Amino acid sequence: MMLTKLTVAGAAVALAGHGAAAGVTLVAAVAVGGGPNADLDSGGKIGVLMVSALTYGIAQLVLLGVCIATQRRLGPLSTQGLVAGWLLGFAASLFYLCGGHGA
Repeated sequence: MMLTKLTVAGAAVALAGHGAAAGVTLVAAVAVGGGPNADLDSGGKIGVLMVSALTYGIAQLVLLGVCIATQRRLGPLSTQGLVAGWLLGFAASLFYLCGGHGA
């Protein structure tokens, strides 16, 4: 029973972190001129891409630190959930951020 609770807690932390990382990335992209109806020339697209990639990378590093701290706090039994949640969240957020959310 304890294994299940810690695994679920680890997965919840990792998935919530990915949601926050994607949200921060989208806010940063819109703040520098991106957005659904933005008219970007080639230079503007590169600027938005660079800010988005940098923001997402920093958010992933912060999430990695949170996962390590959570694993230390909850114990080694949470590692399975943290790894599974991180992988699932990473795949889902990349799918969304790369335009896989709509046709």
